Amino acid sequence: MTTMQATARGQVEREQAHDLYWQGHADHGAEAAALLGEDGRVLRATPAFDALLAGGEWSLLPGERTRIAAALGRATARVAPQAAAVRFRRGGSGATLILVARPIPWPTRLLHAPAGVAIATLVDPTHRPAPATPLWREAFDLTPAEAELAALLMGGHSLESAAAARDCRPATLRVHLRHVFAKTGVSRQSDLVALLARMGRG
Repeated sequence: MTTMQATARGQVEREQAHDLYWQGHADHGAEAAALLGEDGRVLRATPAFDALLAGGEWSLLPGERTRIAAALGRATARVAPQAAAVRFRRGGSGATLILVARPIPWPTRLLHAPAGVAIATLVDPTHRPAPATPLWREAFDLTPAEAELAALLMGGHSLESAAAARDCRPATLRVHLRHVFAKTGVSRQSDLVALLARMGRG
């Protein structure tokens, strides 16, 4: 193998590593994510990321553009990069998005040599992902009624409002909730919601 062939092969392998790293990240749920280069520009983005930015102009409030640039700068810094977050508003509708930028850890960059240096995600505070009830049932052996209660709690319901939504007595749901606690190993609703949220979308 000539030096030129070895160089070309190495370049192909690096490109494949870039693709595999990004594909692995992009395939992790329907996350609105983008791969950022050293200058803070978007190198690749998921369809969900593009969809949140599509459909109109983004009118930044005074100081927002500066804060966005500062957040991206912190996440993509060559020395001691740090995670950062900033909120900005869409003109007209007034819809708000939160931009979270996290540097790709150095061990990951050394191992996979991704094309970018940071991952940016967009969070829509009004969006509630579909509950992963099939996964919850499989992992914790929840009954359909218990999984439905868990989905209501994940959606922001209290036990009382969940009872109203299901047209039953709160005492009935308290029994279901005790069973859910026993099966999941938690003892508070906030801990239950946090646990189920970590399991992602269904």
